[in-house]
Parts: sequence; structure tokens; C-alpha cells
Amino acid sequence: MVKALQPLTSEQKQALAKLRAFAGGARPEERKKHQAMVAHRKAIRGVLEREASSVPKIAAELSLPADEVLWHLTAMRKYGQAAEAGEEGDYVLYALVQQNGESH
Repeated sequence: MVKALQPLTSEQKQALAKLRAFAGGARPEERKKHQAMVAHRKAIRGVLEREASSVPKIAAELSLPADEVLWHLTAMRKYGQAAEAGEEGDYVLYALVQQNGESH
């Protein structure tokens, strides 16, 4: 079972802010890339909240390359956020994982 992350304390947030200021923060292009990644992951979660889906279906619905969708789903599986939920033809279906470890 995957342990849920705890919110940062105010002391931890302050320490992170000091570290970022010391290191100069993220470069604008890295920040933009990270924001896009977060937005894509959120969109994929939105699709999977409605129903289990395959990589090609998610890619078509979100107008994203299939290899990028697969990359996100692989990461989501690694961290216990998504799981295989059957097959549809030649494709694996993916679903979100609830807190208790069961698929939607």
C-alpha cells in the first residue's frame, strides 16, 4: 500500500523558500515544462475519473502524443496512482487507484 504524502509544515515551507532563493530558483523553461507536465497529469486523471481507458483513447481525447500518455501512466502506476484494469482489444485499460488500493 502506498503511504499518502503529508502536507508540508510552515517551517518546511520556509526552509524550501530559502533553498530556492539560494539556488536561484527554477529556470523559466524548466518551470514551463513542469507546469505542462502537471496539467497533462491532471487531465489524464480527469479522463480516468470517468472510466477506465486505454492509452490511444486518452491520447485522442486530450490531443497528446500516445508515448507521452504512456509515460505519464507508467509514472502513475509506479507511484500507486493508477493500475491496469483489464483489456480492450489489444490495449490495456488503466484506472485510478483509490486510497485503500482498489481501482475505480
